[in-house]
Amino acid sequence: MLNRTGECHQCGECCKTVNMTVVRDVTLRQHGNREELERYLSYRGIRVVGEDIQGNALFYEVDIPCSQLTEDNGCKVHDSPEKPLLCLKYPDAPNDIDECGYTFERETPLERLA
Repeated sequence: MLNRTGECHQCGECCKTVNMTVVRDVTLRQHGNREELERYLSYRGIRVVGEDIQGNALFYEVDIPCSQLTEDNGCKVHDSPEKPLLCLKYPDAPNDIDECGYTFERETPLERLA
């Protein structure tokens, strides 16, 4: 299990895209194959950014910034009860955003018992 430490630096990087998870086998069956799927999605500005074959998932990303993102990459609802739960929990795993203030450490079995 991973423990998240750190804090949000309000870099805004996680607020500039919408990320979606879809059912892999259903989606590929609809499109015939991954190449056709990616071509179809690219015409709409959607990227396939990963997959989990064992978990039967595909991961999409779309360049749509959050309406609460300010020009200086702050969040209008950062310290508000209006902030969505998903935003409060993000990130829940390591990401490749260098500006992100969160880090993750693997929890040892003994730490889980404490």
